[in-house]
Amino acid sequence: MMQYDSYIGKVIQLTYSDLDGERVCEIGSILYTLKNRAFVFETMSEGRQMIVYNRHVVEVREADLSSRSPEHAFAPDQFA
Repeated sequence: MMQYDSYIGKVIQLTYSDLDGERVCEIGSILYTLKNRAFVFETMSEGRQMIVYNRHVVEVREADLSSRSPEHAFAPDQFA
């Protein structure tokens, strides 16, 4: 199994270093991995998708959504 395959589809807190070398912490999910070098990550706040290289990852852990404020709560699906 590849390094981040177990996190696919789960809500995680990802800490990584961006191209400027600054640490960034985002909540979101891994959509799929790109071989064993990178993965596609979608942020929960903006819905933005980005490629994150494994070597830039500082920490990955499952997010605890119970402690998030109500403004970040999931919106109901009005289109179902």
